[in-house]
Amino acid sequence: MADEGSLLSVRRIYYRGKLNSCNYTCSYCPFGKKSHRPSTAQDRQAWNRFITAIEQWKGETLQLFVIPYGEALIHRYYREGIVRLAALPHVAGISCQTNLSFLADEWLSELRAIPALRGKIRIWASFHPEMTTVERFAGQLHRLCKEGIQVCAGAVGNPSAKNVLNELRKALSPEIYLFINAMQGLKSPLSDEDVRFFTRLDNLFEYDLHNAPAQWEHCASGRTSCFIDWKGNIFACPRSKVKIGNLYRNQTLDTSLPCRRKVCDCYIAFSNLTNHPLRRVMGEGAFWRIPDRPLITAVFFDVDGTLTDTQGRVPESYADTLRYMAESVPLYLATSLSVEQARRKLGKALFGLFKGGVFADGGLLLYGNGQHLCLPVELPSDINEESVRITAHSYQGQIYKYSILIRDKERREECLSRFEENSCRIFYRPPLIAVTHRQAGKKRGVLQICEKLSLPLGQVLVVGNSLHDCEMMAAVHHSCAVVNSEPLLKERARYTLNPDRLPAFFRFRK
Repeated sequence: MADEGSLLSVRRIYYRGKLNSCNYTCSYCPFGKKSHRPSTAQDRQAWNRFITAIEQWKGETLQLFVIPYGEALIHRYYREGIVRLAALPHVAGISCQTNLSFLADEWLSELRAIPALRGKIRIWASFHPEMTTVERFAGQLHRLCKEGIQVCAGAVGNPSAKNVLNELRKALSPEIYLFINAMQGLKSPLSDEDVRFFTRLDNLFEYDLHNAPAQWEHCASGRTSCFIDWKGNIFACPRSKVKIGNLYRNQTLDTSLPCRRKVCDCYIAFSNLTNHPLRRVMGEGAFWRIPDRPLITAVFFDVDGTLTDTQGRVPESYADTLRYMAESVPLYLATSLSVEQARRKLGKALFGLFKGGVFADGGLLLYGNGQHLCLPVELPSDINEESVRITAHSYQGQIYKYSILIRDKERREECLSRFEENSCRIFYRPPLIAVTHRQAGKKRGVLQICEKLSLPLGQVLVVGNSLHDCEMMAAVHHSCAVVNSEPLLKERARYTLNPDRLPAFFRFRK
């Protein structure tokens, strides 16, 4: 392995040619104001020179990303060059930013002779509502995706385009990640409602909205990744103005030169920060902006605040996603609610999508194969009084949870003391007291179901919203806090995603 400071230690390269024009004329884009020039000889020559240098590469296995100033894939020489690079054994993958205005079928036809290369090619597709339709853009993307090319889609967060961006999200397959870039040059900041809207479309929007402080000591740029322009000049990343080498003149990088920027103000820049949360959420796919999508063979959902909104209802987008997921992966609940309460909250149809789960904080386990485990609970004899409203939750004749409503504060405190003497497990939210068996617990329940059904913990996803869920989420490899979760839970969870965005970040067993 090459030493740091050697060009051969680089594993990821961004390339930008001399091309600086586009066939689109979007009002918000500087490249759209430049007409497409028929003469591309200099850009083509630079591109071929870069390809030759990569063919002769003697260093680490490479990932390559073409990030043109304009639209590259309408030019055949770019498409042919990408295929040529993808065919190299030391190139693990190659991506290109594009507006998808090229003919997907034409490129797929060009790839037909070497279908294995499609698995190496990725597409970062940008949607421009002024220049194309949702139907055409989504159709192109799905066509490429169907043929084994990994894709992501993105758009500028223009408040005036909210309706069409919402249509785009609905038109795209749930498995395609749609990102929203914060719009630059707005006369006034985004409203809170705009931010909430764009965050619903892209749960990672907050990172693009606020960017990140530059941290040279935590940056992979200029060390294991770099940006190369059409002259072969090397920079830490596309936002850095400090030249640290040249691809065609030497094999060393001057890593002593910091980029001098105070903020990483674009995705490509801050995705190279090794301590950025994106690295945890996207994995190695952060380079492409395409999530790694680890395999998941079972999902556990909390209910209140996770599957339901502030009004206690399940949003339609969540319901659609649950139906979609249930076709590929077994779903389970992990809730403090009883079976009856969960069925009432979710509705009979949605509740029927779940194989079973952990109910009453582990007081009852339904394994989904007709088997169950009930931890029976009893109340002290002196609790049953007229001033106390008691609801018993039972399964096949066994009581596994009591819900006790006590309006009088002094009486509540007396009852709490009695429950503690009996070593019951108590969940207290005045004026309600929930009582379950002392051994009940969401974590214990999730682990028991996984053991009983031979579900590997490394392929189990748990989704919750409160610190009450933290213990069970820590018991599995893939933990997810919904966007409106308690801040501390989001810090501890591996992912922060809403239920309707899960298919874009996880691969479910087919």
